[in-house]
Amino acid sequence: MKSRREYFESRRALMIAAYLLYMLAVFLFDLCFFVKGGYATIAVIIALVLLGATMCSIYGHRSKEYLFCPKCGSKNIVKTGLFGIPIAITDECPDCHKKINIEKSIRED
Repeated sequence: MKSRREYFESRRALMIAAYLLYMLAVFLFDLCFFVKGGYATIAVIIALVLLGATMCSIYGHRSKEYLFCPKCGSKNIVKTGLFGIPIAITDECPDCHKKINIEKSIRED
């Protein structure tokens, strides 16, 4: 199994990818108003981009269930930023102040 750091890094990458894909879909939607033809092509591309963004969001949120303190169960070890994208993971629980080995596999806790 992966360590907490690996789950954090994969969640972070997936959430950033989802955000970028959502912004691409918004850009393509705006582009529809400025082109004279090809609406069907742009609509298909928007649908595929939104599907990819949704899948990244789902898989990113599935990684969230492994990012907790094994001692007290607190989910406050991950600091999040704008749009819920994780910024940093701490190796000390802010609630129980116990040291967490984030490099160790989650099955060894």
